[in-house]
Amino acid sequence: MATFVVSLLLLITVSESAGALPAGPLRLVWWTDVGFPTPFAVSTLGPGGVVRLSLLYDTLVWKDHTGVIPWLAESWRISRDGRRWTFTLRPDVVWHDGRPLTARDVQFSFEYYRTHPFVWVDTSVVAEVTTNGPYTVTFVLREHFAPFLEDVAGIVPVIPAHVWEGVGEPRKAQGLGMATGSGPYRLAEYRPGTGEYRFEANRRYFRGRPKFEEIQYTVIPAERQLLAVQSGQSDAAMSDTYDVVRAFSGHPYLRVWQSEPLSVARLLFNLERPPFDQRAARQAVAYGINRTQLATLVTRGPGVPGSPGIVPPTDRWHNARVRAYPYDPSRARSLVAQAGHTPLSFELLASPSPVVPVVQEMLRRAGIEVAVRTVDARTRAALVAEGKYQAALTFHIGAGGDPDYLRRWLGGGEANLFGQSVEFTHPEFQRLAAGQARTLDRAARRASVYRMQEILADELPTLALYYRRFYWVYDSRKFVPTATAGGLMNGIPLIENKLAFLGR
Repeated sequence: MATFVVSLLLLITVSESAGALPAGPLRLVWWTDVGFPTPFAVSTLGPGGVVRLSLLYDTLVWKDHTGVIPWLAESWRISRDGRRWTFTLRPDVVWHDGRPLTARDVQFSFEYYRTHPFVWVDTSVVAEVTTNGPYTVTFVLREHFAPFLEDVAGIVPVIPAHVWEGVGEPRKAQGLGMATGSGPYRLAEYRPGTGEYRFEANRRYFRGRPKFEEIQYTVIPAERQLLAVQSGQSDAAMSDTYDVVRAFSGHPYLRVWQSEPLSVARLLFNLERPPFDQRAARQAVAYGINRTQLATLVTRGPGVPGSPGIVPPTDRWHNARVRAYPYDPSRARSLVAQAGHTPLSFELLASPSPVVPVVQEMLRRAGIEVAVRTVDARTRAALVAEGKYQAALTFHIGAGGDPDYLRRWLGGGEANLFGQSVEFTHPEFQRLAAGQARTLDRAARRASVYRMQEILADELPTLALYYRRFYWVYDSRKFVPTATAGGLMNGIPLIENKLAFLGR
């Protein structure tokens, strides 16, 4: 099917010619409705919701291609004991309704999240927030927290106190006015169920007037999104296969922007159910899958095979000395016998994907039989959350940015429903996972993160199969995506960095 789509795209490409760009909004697509865009009601089924929030709301800091940069805060400092962060806010920021954004709003936001949690990031590390004048705010943390700047100050939206004070059930508060933020766009329309959004430019935005008067989101099935760009129905769409680079090479105005490999395809093993309550069975699966070949086959390009330590080889936190599991069907059969499961068979919970038959055939050759239970992505995530699976195939973002994601993914603290699985209760791993988050010494933290990867590779509570780059096909006459170091927020390889929408 994918080959057919690309061939069709090539035919359409030949028939087109570059012409004047019609005036109009920036039109983007996604594969599902992501809910009402507030920090309390937006969906956590993938990153689409939290990325949309970033256009409506601002955070204390943000990221560009170099890393963390000032945003609402023009400067910050950390105390000698490492637990107090003081931010100095810009004095020229206003909410969409024209009222000034002050330190009191920042204080209110984190106090409100204590009772009504932000759905994407845990803020419980914040013990107290105080103000010193209208533009100075200090956070006192319960303990050292190494990812604080990037994963809390850089992700948690600041909300207006005058809108949310007195709201007891924020998830149900879904009038347009409740989406008031300070971001470059304001919510003009949302159609629940259809997943259609219309954002209007905030002409008083403190970083300058946005490039587009409107950004519109519509829902189009993933397999039709590239055709939507080609036909002019959308201005950008995503593919996870390299062949779009070849397909659009030489196109008069459609270009392809390539992300870092921050999305991972991995097997989740249910450690509480046979056969994967035994390490030998998990290791047999690892030896039975040729991850390098799999990555090349399914990405149809220069694939990045999965590391048993999970952290991608392109990441500065990657430990290259973990156990490797080279493809070895004979070794897989030996481990199957050791596990006492001859033949080894299991049910794989998966959504339709070209990965499934390849894995199934590779494991069959290693003497492992796989029965596939096919469900949609939402159902798969729900069944995994309930522990109703033996093994599951999941695809999700987040393999980038601060390495604290190892703790969240394996320790039960991940908000992204696609990244959740049965908790890995290995005592040393849990100790290291908690410790690295509290360690401000970079060398000591690196040693802990490296050791965590060694444990993951030895125990294999999950197996990273390969990493995905996202290939964004976009209309270069309208805009050009901008790179973000480690991905948007906590490792999100999407193109909606608000920096790309500013500067008119």
